[in-house]
Amino acid sequence: MTKNLFTQADLKQMEKLGITEDEARRQLAILEKGQRWTILQRPCTPGDGITILDREDHEQLISRWQEGADKGRMSCFLPASGAATRMFAFLQRIRNQVDKVTLEGTADRFGRSSEDYREFRAFIGSLEKFAFFEPLVEVMGRAGISLQERLQLGVYNDILEFLLEPRGLNYSSRPKALIPFHRYSDHYRTALEEHLVESVHTVRDRKQRCGIHFTVAVENRAEAEAYGREAAAKYGERLGVQYELSFSIQSPATNTLAVDLENNPFRMEDGNLLFRPGGHGALLRNLNQLGGDIVLIKNIDNVVTDERRDLVVRHQRILAGMLLEVQDAIFSYLRLLRSGSLKANELQEVLDFVVYRLNPSVEEQLLSCGDEEKVARLFRLLNRPLRVCGMVVNRGEPGGGPFWVRDGSGRVSLQVVEQAEIDRSSPEQEAILAGSTHFSPVQIVCGLRDFQGQPFDLRQFVDSGAVFVSRKTEDGRELKALELPGLWNGGMAYWNTIFVEIPEETFNPVKAINDLLRPGHRSGVMRRSE
Repeated sequence: MTKNLFTQADLKQMEKLGITEDEARRQLAILEKGQRWTILQRPCTPGDGITILDREDHEQLISRWQEGADKGRMSCFLPASGAATRMFAFLQRIRNQVDKVTLEGTADRFGRSSEDYREFRAFIGSLEKFAFFEPLVEVMGRAGISLQERLQLGVYNDILEFLLEPRGLNYSSRPKALIPFHRYSDHYRTALEEHLVESVHTVRDRKQRCGIHFTVAVENRAEAEAYGREAAAKYGERLGVQYELSFSIQSPATNTLAVDLENNPFRMEDGNLLFRPGGHGALLRNLNQLGGDIVLIKNIDNVVTDERRDLVVRHQRILAGMLLEVQDAIFSYLRLLRSGSLKANELQEVLDFVVYRLNPSVEEQLLSCGDEEKVARLFRLLNRPLRVCGMVVNRGEPGGGPFWVRDGSGRVSLQVVEQAEIDRSSPEQEAILAGSTHFSPVQIVCGLRDFQGQPFDLRQFVDSGAVFVSRKTEDGRELKALELPGLWNGGMAYWNTIFVEIPEETFNPVKAINDLLRPGHRSGVMRRSE
């Protein structure tokens, strides 16, 4: 790279974002070299990386959760910056490509066997079952348009316009967190509201406080905060709790530099460099700054109705209880290692715990070194953030999976790996991927403080090389984009990790709008007019 790669205007642009020249050059070097593939050793399976809990252990772990929750140690962290664009993508395609939107017109344009046609037919046939049906009726009625008449006519242009566009509900551009998910007898709830309700059952302390943090997009921050605080006041009064609500945005300093296909910095028409959001791995900074103790992480769209919540909450409590149980043991061993007065049998006990409880592949070097070096190495192994991750049986859902992974130094560890991190051209790696039995629904409980009660600096436990490089377009030109190590992938690469199987019924994501027709999102409540 040449010395004068960046102009003074470039440096000022970076300074405004909070990005140093050294960091920009580091990103350019990664983009030029290309993505480093994650090396899978084998999939995690029950008994080999995935813990299967005995049912008789559940109540004990729930009791441990209760102790931690009562003390106010727990809070929720919910990435909620995504817009609902993807939820309504097939509806937007139909609206853009079919002049007169009818079922027949859609079939003619896309084909009766196409996914878009099948999803659209299901959507129209079930429109009255969605929680947003009544808001849609109201907003169309204010414009003098009857939704029921449009349904009877079988022409759906107005319905799609008022559902998706600013003239109506504008759902295709609103945050997913603020889309109505579930209908109840006298109200509907958005995804954000369902998480407020769920947090009462997972993180409420003995003083009836619930700590919950949402990361939101900068362009939606004011709307999300206003909505969240109003909802917190409403549900706080209804449920008898006090919400300690906080919000943050993804820092511009975590944006990453894009390059053209010749690996030169990508410039916009005005000459400015293009910096793009660094993916959900950028939220590690938000999590770090939160200063939490025991933090529960879930995706914003993974919620259920009240009548289906018991199973979900039960297993969140079990995961949290397991983290507290393991964390207590780790802290006890760290104090013992620090005391400098270990007996031979105690040192062996610590080593056995590391091998058989935390599942790491302990290097032969550790087993063969002297006691003093062994103590130092074991201390470093144990003195890390801890995460307990729920895993569900793989039924073909997209997402990361649990694998034993070998890094460049030969260290083997438990990691959540996305398919984009794997060299799919390798028959060996493809075979390991095909052998995967579970995937991550992003139900993670994190222990973020050390044995002295001090917050870890989470930036010290990131695999900075575990980045994603992808092809994108901007202004009709191709570019290469860089994403930071994913929050629960490379962002947590050097944490102590435990994978636990949980029921697949605890995973109820909403990636497309028709997912709200699945059982986990059906309350059994009919429309008030029915």
